[in-house]
Amino acid sequence: MGDTIDMSSLSSIKAATSYTSNSLHEAIKLRLGKQGLSAIKPQTIPQFFREGCQKYATYPALVYELDPDLNATANAHPHPQTTEGVWRTVTYAEYAKQVEQAALILLHVGLQPRSSVGILAFNCPEWFYTEFGTLRAGGVVAGIYPSNSAEAVYHVLDTSEATVCVVDDTQQMAKVRAIKSRLPRLRAVLQLHGPYEDFVGVDEGYYRWEDLLLMQFGAELKEELERRERDVGANECALLIYTSGTVGMPKAVMVSHDAIVYDTKAITKILPDIKEGAETVVTYLPLNHIAAQIFDIYLPLYNNGCVYFADRGALKGTLGRTLAKAKPTRFFGVPRIFEKMQEKLVSIEVNLSAITKYIVRFARQNVEQYHMCIYERKTPSHFKYWYSSKITGHIKSALGLDNCKSLIIGGAPVREELKKYFLSLDMVLIDVYGLSETSGAIAFSFDQTNLKSVGKAIDCVEMKICNPDNNGHGEVCLRGRTNFMGYLNDVQNTKDVLKEDGWLHTGDIGYIDTQGNLIISGRIKELIITAGGENIPPIHIEELIKRELHIISNAMVVGDHKKYLTVLLTLKTEFDNNTGRPTDILTKEAIDWLKSFNLELTRLSEVLEIPTDISDLDASNVEVKPHPIVMKAIEEGIQRANKHSISNAQKVQKFSILPHDFSTPTGELGPTLKMRRNIVLQKYANIIEGMYK
Repeated sequence: MGDTIDMSSLSSIKAATSYTSNSLHEAIKLRLGKQGLSAIKPQTIPQFFREGCQKYATYPALVYELDPDLNATANAHPHPQTTEGVWRTVTYAEYAKQVEQAALILLHVGLQPRSSVGILAFNCPEWFYTEFGTLRAGGVVAGIYPSNSAEAVYHVLDTSEATVCVVDDTQQMAKVRAIKSRLPRLRAVLQLHGPYEDFVGVDEGYYRWEDLLLMQFGAELKEELERRERDVGANECALLIYTSGTVGMPKAVMVSHDAIVYDTKAITKILPDIKEGAETVVTYLPLNHIAAQIFDIYLPLYNNGCVYFADRGALKGTLGRTLAKAKPTRFFGVPRIFEKMQEKLVSIEVNLSAITKYIVRFARQNVEQYHMCIYERKTPSHFKYWYSSKITGHIKSALGLDNCKSLIIGGAPVREELKKYFLSLDMVLIDVYGLSETSGAIAFSFDQTNLKSVGKAIDCVEMKICNPDNNGHGEVCLRGRTNFMGYLNDVQNTKDVLKEDGWLHTGDIGYIDTQGNLIISGRIKELIITAGGENIPPIHIEELIKRELHIISNAMVVGDHKKYLTVLLTLKTEFDNNTGRPTDILTKEAIDWLKSFNLELTRLSEVLEIPTDISDLDASNVEVKPHPIVMKAIEEGIQRANKHSISNAQKVQKFSILPHDFSTPTGELGPTLKMRRNIVLQKYANIIEGMYK
């Protein structure tokens, strides 16, 4: 790896002087190999898309369900579709036509070369059309969480140099309209679905998608599209994936055309039992995630797959209905999705009759033992597995996953207990590892040897452990064509992560076992990864809370592997000058804050109803009973802080007040007074657990 070839001899490659870039207007050098997959000729995504649509023209590409209220509008769309009830199918040939129309629409409304199109919408066919249309027209795609606040939307549109924004509905349109005056580059806002406010389709710069679909564009615009597409470079930025840092607004990860295409082809090489024309997936996770981009958009395109679109309530409980319809052959989910499935099945099992419950549990036990024997290289009982799998097969069918050949889980750490539960249902969860900075998944555990590994790296991606300790644990570093280009407009953070020798420093701690599998054991970064797979910067949220509540000394957000965020709080008290330990005496600022609520309290023990001296007690087991007025005031303060959250996932749901402030002698702070998060998590584990019951 690391060898280069004469790029001037390749089509679709722009001249470049560096392997990194922080600008949408600069290409990068590619780390091409001399043999194997790493030596394949670079392609732009438009070339990749055109190739797939021509090859699979008559096959179904997209299937979506019409909203009954939108039937009339949908029937007016100028494209032939096959109807099955309220479900519509789009072939690959029609897919290509829709993308061309989308590209012409974007040019018509003012998309500028090398500027971005912000897409603020739930998963729908128009998301796909807009993405490929943007890339054909020489633009960059910047996906935005539908749950983002107006300010977070502004951050994406501003930093991504957006000249066009495509929004889902009236709710999303309202966010963009509120900030549009602060975005001088933003020329057009397109609303995909009605109903519409009066100004949409009337006021300058606001458009209805359905009106634009009906437009006939002339030869001049089509020639401009051809020129734009010819000018696209495989080594230019295609996608901006916004990922949270440790503070402030998200950083924009620049992903090249080549990295996306390479990752897609490398993953395909290791996916088992691929059958062209018989692959089906369901898209339901946010498409501004790199995982959803690869698994939902690019892998199906390359493998003649069909994509079913889940409805807006997919993450709230309706996903099962789409799975039952689609019967996917591949399914990707973050841990929280599989946890929800487990919770549902466990609740059903509890209510079964005694005999049925016994049969199901006996069957699950046999199936789990069968798979564990395989992991442990023991001889399993094939007969027990055969008849038990007949029973568990009914459960798989009820989930809509009976045709699924690969159940892939990633985006957050996966508990062994969760993997074992699905093993008992004859459903092997394939762990996957990747980052936005790796342009998608780069390690899979298809070669199962244990329940801890995330597997081996894909073809021609190098992996090593930097600065390993005595146990071989160190920072996971990666190098290959999948590495990102850099962070947009952020030179220093790019240099910190992506070194001149091509090694990407992930910030994850791990080791490589004797079979060559990567096992992740921790993170250098102080990011929380929820069970839903969202990266959350705790420091930013903690500062918001402390800004609203001046009585709070320390706030530590918790939520790793969890369904929602909680926070541990300490109140401001004086410290003993000799021991450095916190005392029972509140600081003046805390006392003044209490006075604003007509509370004449000066001691922590009075506020929390605890002993005046807890130095000899286990702080994690001291019963805290906050004054009702204090409790209410803190609740309201957290609600105010939540209003400034970037997304719903970053809102704190519960809190606990600890019986003393953090300090070095009590172990929560280090020598430089930096919070020792792992120590706090261990020390107050029972209190934390109580907030998730």
